[in-house]
Amino acid sequence: MTWYPSVQDIIDANITVLDIGGDKHPHRLLLRAEAIQSIINRMTEAEGRGLVYQAAFLMKELVNLHAFDGGNHRTAYLVTKMFLRRNEKRLRIERLDRAYLFISQIETKTVEQIQDWIEHGEGEGP
Repeated sequence: MTWYPSVQDIIDANITVLDIGGDKHPHRLLLRAEAIQSIINRMTEAEGRGLVYQAAFLMKELVNLHAFDGGNHRTAYLVTKMFLRRNEKRLRIERLDRAYLFISQIETKTVEQIQDWIEHGEGEGP
């Protein structure tokens, strides 16, 4: 059975990335939790497209939603990584510092480009 993150998992991931990064932004949800749940629901509806597609969709949509005051890209990366690991898959790029250039530009990427990056690690940055 496929594991999916909950809204609380995503909120907790945001708190974690802000803590680890020493951000000055306080954790603050800018939108209603239902907006995050909508992404999770649409992600589950794409189950037939495969786990890596779902992971790419999750990453793209969380960044585009911009649900938090800070750390949205890192939160999307962490939740995507968690989703893949809990479902016995791995992100090709394991370290955030190697992934940051790519994830900082997620808004300009298609879900298919993100899917390719997850599978092959291309465009990972310096």
